[in-house]
Amino acid sequence: MKPKRLSRMSSARPSYRPITVSTRAKSSIEATVLGMFLGLCAMAPRPAWASLDGPAADQMSVRELMRIETDLALGRARKSLRNLDKKSQGAEEESPVSRSGSLKLVGIYGVGKKLLAEVEIGAQAYVYMRGHALPVGMKASASSYKLRGISGSCVQLERKEEAHTLCLSPAWR
Repeated sequence: MKPKRLSRMSSARPSYRPITVSTRAKSSIEATVLGMFLGLCAMAPRPAWASLDGPAADQMSVRELMRIETDLALGRARKSLRNLDKKSQGAEEESPVSRSGSLKLVGIYGVGKKLLAEVEIGAQAYVYMRGHALPVGMKASASSYKLRGISGSCVQLERKEEAHTLCLSPAWR
């Protein structure tokens, strides 16, 4: 069986005519497109403060100013600490533990032989570990307090032949 031939389509090209739109229809299409665009713009996300008005906007401004002032104060504090570190490195270093001051046992922490003692010397707190003479993070100095032992609820410290025994208050025992 022979396949059938399809009849050829006319060789004439189709004519495409430009669609003419009346001026009235053109303006309504433009208005519709413009309305859709404005609607999409209105739905775009805005910053939180943009939706606030009155006292709420003022509060947001105050919060922002407070944040800026906090950042500036933190920068000044860091700068002064760096200056203090430079000054203390230039002079002969003396450990803060060596400064005179009242001694107070704040607490003893740990279990078994792994004990820590928190001691206040003056206004500064230091942590001593059982088995280590110097407080955690401190360098050796001849005039600093050294841990001699932790036993029960008491701590023995020593500095230049001067021994101190600090005990927890009876309420903590």
